[in-house]
Amino acid sequence: SLSVLRLVEIMLQDSDNVVAEALARQVALARGGEASFAGAAQATLEVLKELKLPAEGIRLSDGSGLSRDNRLTTSLLAGLLTLAAGDDHARLSGLFAGLPVAGYSGTLHDRFVGQSRPAVGLVRAKTGTLNGVSALAGVVVDADGRILSFSLIANRVPGGADAAEVVLDRIAAALAGCGCR
Repeated sequence: SLSVLRLVEIMLQDSDNVVAEALARQVALARGGEASFAGAAQATLEVLKELKLPAEGIRLSDGSGLSRDNRLTTSLLAGLLTLAAGDDHARLSGLFAGLPVAGYSGTLHDRFVGQSRPAVGLVRAKTGTLNGVSALAGVVVDADGRILSFSLIANRVPGGADAAEVVLDRIAAALAGCGCR
């Protein structure tokens, strides 16, 4: 089998929900839980709490993110990215290698066009799309060379997922263009 880190990279690059569910079930097994939708969700929530990430308002029903009952917050996603970039949990830093690069790889290979084109190569992010919901969470190098984490979720956007993706890309591109000094 591939290493867990390599499986995480594949899951993030391709937004592979089957791999995501399998990884979540492995977390459940490693913690003595059941390899099921419920077991994966429970184990994931336990890990989030142990990492002291903001878990208020979080609801999980599976590990893939496909359940309509799942609820995540932008605070959780940005907090996870910030934690992974820090020194206290160095093992989490491996997730950055799997994040698609705007305009180049994975689920972002054909995004960041038009007004958001200047951010090509500066944004690494995970996409998320369900009926009526689009998300983008990742890191961006700003105009001062600093790395910023961000998390964006759009619900019920007029024009659907395509329109939401354009706006989310523009926001991430604006972060790339900002100077925060």
